[in-house]
Amino acid sequence: MVEEKSLQIMHDTKLRSQNMIDFIKENKILVFLTILITIGVLIFNVFRYSTSYGIVEINNINSLLLVPFILLVCALGMALGATKNSNEIEKAYQNQLSEREQQVIELISMGKKNQDVADELYVDITTIKSHVNRIYKKTGLKNRKELKFYFERVLKKIGKD
Repeated sequence: MVEEKSLQIMHDTKLRSQNMIDFIKENKILVFLTILITIGVLIFNVFRYSTSYGIVEINNINSLLLVPFILLVCALGMALGATKNSNEIEKAYQNQLSEREQQVIELISMGKKNQDVADELYVDITTIKSHVNRIYKKTGLKNRKELKFYFERVLKKIGKD
């Protein structure tokens, strides 16, 4: 009984560590950003509390050193928010989306509006809107611009251009 429990704990620990490794591999930018923020906080604390330890006197020059760091963190945050894994989107296109949803994506990638897509596929516009909403949910994309941007790449990659 004790051996089974310890084996189960070891197995759970191994799974957790593998999940952590997978997370780090998939989210390198997020991990880098977290480390960068931690280093920035430490540097700020050194500047902030250094006068009480007699190390460095905080002044405008030291404060200005934080401005590029803050800008770098903001830029990386925006890059992290703007990037999607095109491989995941390609897998979603090939495995999760129905044939009709794929047709809708191809027409939207050509720059067609919902009404044009509905006319071409001989369906009502509300059907197209439903397809588009399901596509957003399945791919994790948020708007037409993202949809067009990523699927132009995906369609070229799989040779449907």
